[in-house]
Amino acid sequence: MRDTQPPMPVEGAYEASDAHLKKQISLVGLIALAVSVQIGSGWLLATLAAASIAGPASIITWVLGAVFFAVIGVTWMELGTMMPRSGAGVRYPRLTHGAFLSFFNGWGYLIATLALPVIEVQAVITYVGGHWPELGWLTESGGTMVLSWPTGIFVGFGLLFVFFFLNSMGAKLLSESNKWVTVWKLVIPIVTAVLMFTAFSSANFTIGGGFAPQGSGAIFGALASGGIVFAYSGLRQILDFGGEAVNPQRNIPIAMIVGGLLIPLVIYVVLQVGFLGALNWNDAGVAPGDWTGLMAGDWASSPLLNAVTAAGFAWFATILLTDAALSPAATGWVWLGIGARSVYSMSVNGELPKGAQKINKYGTPIVGLLVCTVLGFFFFFPAPSWYSFVSQVSVALTLSYVMGGPVMMVLRRTAPDMHRPVRVKWAYFWAIAGFVASLMLIYFAGWVSLINLFTIVFLALPVYGAYNSVQHGWSKAVGSWVVSGVFSVAWIFIAVGGGWLFNRDQKQAADGWSFPVYFTAMTVAVAAFLAGLYAVSTAEGRRHVRSGLWIVGTFLAMLLVSYLGEYGPMESPAIDGPTDLIVMALIAAGSFVWAVRSGGPTEELSHVLAHQRAEQEAAAMA
Repeated sequence: MRDTQPPMPVEGAYEASDAHLKKQISLVGLIALAVSVQIGSGWLLATLAAASIAGPASIITWVLGAVFFAVIGVTWMELGTMMPRSGAGVRYPRLTHGAFLSFFNGWGYLIATLALPVIEVQAVITYVGGHWPELGWLTESGGTMVLSWPTGIFVGFGLLFVFFFLNSMGAKLLSESNKWVTVWKLVIPIVTAVLMFTAFSSANFTIGGGFAPQGSGAIFGALASGGIVFAYSGLRQILDFGGEAVNPQRNIPIAMIVGGLLIPLVIYVVLQVGFLGALNWNDAGVAPGDWTGLMAGDWASSPLLNAVTAAGFAWFATILLTDAALSPAATGWVWLGIGARSVYSMSVNGELPKGAQKINKYGTPIVGLLVCTVLGFFFFFPAPSWYSFVSQVSVALTLSYVMGGPVMMVLRRTAPDMHRPVRVKWAYFWAIAGFVASLMLIYFAGWVSLINLFTIVFLALPVYGAYNSVQHGWSKAVGSWVVSGVFSVAWIFIAVGGGWLFNRDQKQAADGWSFPVYFTAMTVAVAAFLAGLYAVSTAEGRRHVRSGLWIVGTFLAMLLVSYLGEYGPMESPAIDGPTDLIVMALIAAGSFVWAVRSGGPTEELSHVLAHQRAEQEAAAMA
């Protein structure tokens, strides 16, 4: 896209906006933020969730998760050091693919950041409410413990408001206090693992069908559904504080490697081994070797607490319960701050009103923080349970990781002279490898998680058409409103008719449409919207739409394979493993080529380059 627009005003400029933020987060603070994001509810509940899916082979799943994210993180390391920005993951695609893709990406990531504080609150209430059922915070629904109404839900509201208050005091309070919380969050899991090892039974690693009782497919399926993708969620999120980091070119890569990968990998593998060895089937109320039965067993609400108690360390219960409240709460606190910066960044991109850039006296994007808190209240209702929500949140998180490879390769072409403190060798290999890995992690989440999340994600289309495109003059107002309104009504009708949306039993409603009808209706609706928006758009608006079509096509193709493949609802998959993985890899490779070719120079990139040239000239004259 050519630079045909006049210079952006300073108030909303891509570069000038970050000048209001305060660089207060040190290397130790960045590492602590990464660890705090990852050692939250995942360490308390994912060990049981992963074991219920993959059995003892869940150990391998944790290692695979680290490998996947290491591959994905390579491209983000180059991007994060060349352009450290707050809300970085939301802002980079705007530089290479324009507004349509940027809005679509930002919408998906915003959903994740809205959901993350809520799921951490759910973990706190699940652990504490499970230990003291007389509080009335939990109730059973479909064999799963969920937050009760109104008691459990209102307790969740209160915790979310506490996160709002703490975040409003600024990034320095968040970073400095989080250092001490992180020390606690490291010590308690290690002690817990040591205590579980005292009741270690090697027989648990072969009982119920051997080391991998559910087969190799379950090892990959546990990545998302077992909470492992969710647990490794802090790798790229370090970049979202880039605009407030001290010496980001040096500190971001170190924090990504140490805090984002190595520390969580060691802790989670040790915890998983310890939990498997200490599993007392009788105490859990599950038949020996019935791995899938763990989810409905007596240990489901507080697995590690029950494990150390059964091992003879009841005295440790108070300490572990304290951590069960503190660890997820600290993670939720950080994630609400990330959400606020995502709203702020979408405003900088011109995708939300400029009022969302308002900063309070502590340097916090206060309007974005308020928006995320209020919207977060609504996320308690569709899936008021950590176990039923974690897979969808994992997919939402991974959506934003997809952008790293294409963005890096387009910037290599459009901004070859930009300073890159970390310049990745074999760039094309790492870019496509990270892209394929991201899409695979999404695919492993399974059909139910994908269709629920993508139904919400595709609602970004009418919002873009009715607001963003019209606001910037890229499409005719009346035509855009009509196209967006018709699509919204049709999309809701299709989503309800399909019978898959927000079902707690993870199954289709009895009166749901057949898949051929459902998928055809989805595809036709999306294609008709894009064609309609394209028809009423200006030449500039059409360039924005064309640059982002690849992500829409990729998601629709993934949905098709997801339904027909090993992780879909069919008892006899039409595309069984490993054929489905080969098909997904081919789709990912084709999508990557399409994505890179779709990118090009943008107005925002021109602004960034001009800003950097001005800084260099000023430095040379000083």
